Amino acid sequence: MDGGISAAAIEVLVQNLINVFKEEYFLLRGLDREAQQLQKTMIMVQAYLSDAETKSITQHAVKIWLRELEGIAFNADNVLDELSYHLLHNNVNKMRTPKGKDKVLSFFSSFNHISHRRNMAHAIEKINATFKSMNKRARDLGLQSILVNAPVPAPTASTETDSITIDPIFVGRDDDVPKLVQMKGEDYAKTYLLVLDDVWNEDVSKWEDFINSISGVTSTEGNGIIITTRSQRVASIVDPLEIYSLNGLSDADCWSIIKAKAFLENGEVPSRFERIGKKIAERCQGLPLAANVVGGLLRSKSEEEWRFINENWLSNDDEAQNITKILKLSFDHLSPPSLKKCFAYCSIFSKGAEMEKQKVIELWMAEGFLQLDERYKMESVGNKFFDVLLHNSLLIVAQRDIYGDVWSCVMHDLVHDLASSVLNGSHNVDGITPVRYIVHEEEGPVPKEVAKHLRTLFFKGITSVSMFSNFECLHNLSLTSSDCTELPNSIRELIHLRNLNISNTRIKNLPEWIGELYQLQTLRALCLATQKLPSTLKYLIKLRHLHIDSHVELPADMGRLTCLQTLVHFRVGKEKGYQIEELGSLRNLKGRLEIRNLERVRDKEEAIKANMFEKSNLSYLVFHWNEQREDESRSDESVLEGLQPHENANLKVLKIEGFKGKRFPTWTQKMAVWDGLQGSYVPLDKLFSITFRRCSECEEIPMLKHLPNLKSLILQRLKKVRVINCSTNHLTDLTISGLERMECLPDALFYNNRNLSNFMIYECPLLRELPDGVDTLNSLEQLYIRDCPNLKSIGNPSVQSQGILSTLRLWISGCGELKEFPCEMLESWAPSVEYLELRGLRSLNNLPELINCLSKSSPRLAEMTILGVPNFMASSPSVEGSGLDRLKELKIDVSVEWSEEKSVSIKHSVDVLLEGCCNSLTHLNLKGVHKWEWIPQSIQHLTALDWLRLENIGVEELPQWFWNLSSLTRLSLYSCNKLRHLPSVDALHPLTKLVWLEIKDCPELRIDPEWRNNVTVYVDGRSLAAA
Repeated sequence: MDGGISAAAIEVLVQNLINVFKEEYFLLRGLDREAQQLQKTMIMVQAYLSDAETKSITQHAVKIWLRELEGIAFNADNVLDELSYHLLHNNVNKMRTPKGKDKVLSFFSSFNHISHRRNMAHAIEKINATFKSMNKRARDLGLQSILVNAPVPAPTASTETDSITIDPIFVGRDDDVPKLVQMKGEDYAKTYLLVLDDVWNEDVSKWEDFINSISGVTSTEGNGIIITTRSQRVASIVDPLEIYSLNGLSDADCWSIIKAKAFLENGEVPSRFERIGKKIAERCQGLPLAANVVGGLLRSKSEEEWRFINENWLSNDDEAQNITKILKLSFDHLSPPSLKKCFAYCSIFSKGAEMEKQKVIELWMAEGFLQLDERYKMESVGNKFFDVLLHNSLLIVAQRDIYGDVWSCVMHDLVHDLASSVLNGSHNVDGITPVRYIVHEEEGPVPKEVAKHLRTLFFKGITSVSMFSNFECLHNLSLTSSDCTELPNSIRELIHLRNLNISNTRIKNLPEWIGELYQLQTLRALCLATQKLPSTLKYLIKLRHLHIDSHVELPADMGRLTCLQTLVHFRVGKEKGYQIEELGSLRNLKGRLEIRNLERVRDKEEAIKANMFEKSNLSYLVFHWNEQREDESRSDESVLEGLQPHENANLKVLKIEGFKGKRFPTWTQKMAVWDGLQGSYVPLDKLFSITFRRCSECEEIPMLKHLPNLKSLILQRLKKVRVINCSTNHLTDLTISGLERMECLPDALFYNNRNLSNFMIYECPLLRELPDGVDTLNSLEQLYIRDCPNLKSIGNPSVQSQGILSTLRLWISGCGELKEFPCEMLESWAPSVEYLELRGLRSLNNLPELINCLSKSSPRLAEMTILGVPNFMASSPSVEGSGLDRLKELKIDVSVEWSEEKSVSIKHSVDVLLEGCCNSLTHLNLKGVHKWEWIPQSIQHLTALDWLRLENIGVEELPQWFWNLSSLTRLSLYSCNKLRHLPSVDALHPLTKLVWLEIKDCPELRIDPEWRNNVTVYVDGRSLAAA
């Protein structure tokens, strides 16, 4: 594979050199003649590469020629890059020079220009001569000149979220699933299931250490461990209870995978392709990875190409060789050559490492792998390359963001092996080819002979001021060090540097000389404690991505950075250089942008200077006005009107915060922007999430019904909104808070949004009721209702059931007028509830029925809080608490509307609850009444209890059985007015784990001084020192 990646690497370098001379500054400086000559020579070099790649496999002399050519190309790249740096330096000097000095310096600069032009011309001529000699050697070696122009794949929007990248292909394991489930067991109350996937370690001693470390985790406690491995020796070493061997997939299953990857979902497969495809499936020998990879390779290929792959590349070798051949086949078909280089470069990350997509693309770009194209920016080419690697199963999606877009990926170990093997001279040093990409985790500096050739360095360790002086060619530098608090001064010398990542350090400030790194494209500094970046940042005129924390203030004149694409936040200032017009020239901004301090923008005319209508690549927009304003004269409506987004914007998130206009401007009201060419409004129909926060003067919510992709809506502190008259049909998340004048919600809210998973409503003092249908939500995961003091109903139970939910968390608190929580609702939710909180519901009249319902069947319930709710008792004396065997935390208050008549029922209900969770409960908070002269005896059976808090209990001393709570580590006693003394220290011996005693408002209690020597004691917030 050596020749293939060498040719690809050289192809990338050569194309970059050709592109350099297309840049304007070479032509403007009278170097067009030299540039054209070198371009012609480089095109001839390109022509020999295809033949050289083929012949290098069998001809050692050609392989040597390729290696020498690669070294020459790298050197030429460095020379021309240095010339580019000096040209940028001159441009920056012009920016720095006051206008009054221009004429004084012009006489001297003309001489410097002539001298510098001669030096550049000489350097270019020398490079040209070297490449000409390599062309002559190519002819002497008998290499054929073949002009090939492989186009860069055009980026497409559809590949981001299609079914192939999601890869939902599950076949061929129907018979295995029940057997594996049987191995897991039928006990649904298991505590741990540990899965060790794809294990290869055959070190017996390490396995023994591992087994000893988890010796307490036994299957009798409901725990399980599953290990997957391709090594029979590993399977025997771990000594499992059972070994289950997975057979290979059937040929039919392999064909179904290939078909799903090669053709569009549910696409018809022509019979001529099916015949060839089934033969290829047979040669996959039941290997899922092989079928997956070859399926991606066959996509969009002709019938002839399918035949070629079947007849020439796959053979019935053993498993490892077969997969290697298929992977190599997929690699060989990557086009253009720069894509091969991008793939191989990914092996610089360790096996199994998660690679963040945006970071990887920035690294590729800094290395020059993403060549400039007239149609597409480098980042667009990088996105396309990423998608191609995903389609070919050379990368696997690890995480997606909330919009379904790929966030990060991983490489299969076998694919990583392939990438490492083709990264010529970088991971696997052959002693001849210089190392150019490394991760340095060893103590001490990188050797000088290695450093001078490096283009990528991930450095993990202790840094020093001068340690980077020897890195003459570095393009990518990532520092990871908790000891690094200042940016090493020697980084100043890295004139080729394009990507600097210091986010994983403790560097607090950036030095002023950061502005001398003129080639820098990406700066990641998510670590800075400084309040402001240095003023020289404006000289980084090649900067495309700036990743900093939101608290860091930008310097003046950010508008000079016209290449900038990533700028997460911008604070509008008062002075020149900080005003909103700085955004006007940043036409390439994409992704997320937060504009803050909009109260400093005077009117629409000033807002228009931001040119938001030209920024088509923004997907996340935040418009923010501060509540505290120096000038209360409001022009918010006209300012927001002037910030209208681009008509073709890919806008997914819109947040408007602190807006004090009475009405939203037309584009916001309609959620559509005016297209002057079409003479109509274009809906912002890609919006996924909308937030209106602290828009205190607005009385109406904009129209939202026409937004088919809207999933999340947040309405907060809209003090004058009385009615939510916007209709939505696809929400999954809805948050409403601080709507002080709103009395009701839309009647069909829940029926129209059946997929609502998260519903939060709080601090709405006039809200009287929720509409019917909350119990018909088939994806509900969280229901949160708080501080709605006039809420009387949460809706009537529906006849139609929503089915069993996966998990559900319920909060209802601070709703003093709520009279009933319908039992039918809780009964339908009980099998799914994992958290329940009922607090401050002084009018609730059916708590006994709710306790009955929970006690019968709540198999997922882990935390329950019932405080400030009257009548804590079960409605039926025969109820059992067997349905609470997973409950771990319980907070209950039995004091509300307590009476002597109810005392026995309350005591029984408490005992029922505690008996039902006696083996699982770890935290208990019990608030009783002063007249209780006993503590529930069921507490003594709580074998797992770790923390006990008793409040308002009327006992004078703790019962003897209390000291049998052997798991107890923390005891809190609050407002126990009659409690006089604790047992002697001798009685503590069974409580071997008790380390903390907290006492508050227990006026009669006297503590033996010896207690302080055994546990940490706090009384009314003060620590009692040991005696």
